[in-house]
Amino acid sequence: MEGKVTEMITIVANFNVKPDCVDKFIKLAAECTRSTRKENGNLSYKVFQARSDSSKFTFIEEWLNDVAIEKHNNAPHFKTFIDLIAPLTEGEPSIEQIMRVPAIR
Repeated sequence: MEGKVTEMITIVANFNVKPDCVDKFIKLAAECTRSTRKENGNLSYKVFQARSDSSKFTFIEEWLNDVAIEKHNNAPHFKTFIDLIAPLTEGEPSIEQIMRVPAIR
């Protein structure tokens, strides 16, 4: 990749949490967020809750590159988080990787 500048990668991950599990999900998300923000290559990691439905959560993450994302996905704290939230959520999460359009600043 010498000479080529790669734009950061943004991940948008949406989770539907069982209504009676929201507090537990928030606690686990806070723990995961604290650990993730310390990772090399993590530029930003934020968790949002829908105003219209308190059981819907969106993670917006910014990463330096694919290597950083891969390391995060294999980090023990992240794997534990995914395992612990599985029984708290409904359906599969929606996860999308996006990048800024270079021509639009």
